Amino acid sequence: MTNLTSEQEALRASIKKSAIIWGVVLGLIIAALAYWLLGSQGTGIRSGGAALAGLLSAGLITRKNLSSGAAGAKCANCGAAFSVARVDRQEVLANATPKEERKTLDNGDTEITTWVEEVYDVDDTYKCSSCGDTTHKTYQSTRRKDEKTVVKSAGKKGADAGKGNSHGKGKSSGKN
Repeated sequence: MTNLTSEQEALRASIKKSAIIWGVVLGLIIAALAYWLLGSQGTGIRSGGAALAGLLSAGLITRKNLSSGAAGAKCANCGAAFSVARVDRQEVLANATPKEERKTLDNGDTEITTWVEEVYDVDDTYKCSSCGDTTHKTYQSTRRKDEKTVVKSAGKKGADAGKGNSHGKGKSSGKN
């Protein structure tokens, strides 16, 4: 990869860094899973198998992420590697709807969660640093805003109310 501009090198480094991080994290998870699955084997086989599984999976995952990231950063128009980057993002609020969710708790109380669901029309603009070709990606994004949770008591009915009254009567009758 010679003749890359500093912007292309930065994009390449970012893709490489992300791929390595994901490869290592998922490789460690797979190694731990392999170590657990080989629990009935001897220590050498168990450790060696886990290390082999972790290294192989980390290498394959890193390679897959690198090729996927490089393909996404390649210009469809001119074919330049690591040249496509997002240059602009516009979000327009399309809809805001109040929402509510109710959940009955074990003690009979009701948990009420309210929020405003906002739907945004998003337009991402990508530009090739080599040929200047511009593409747009348009989609919708949904977000929760002003989320609040309140617990409403079921009131003084049922077994709890009876217990409270009997304790009060028992104390007063015991003092008399």
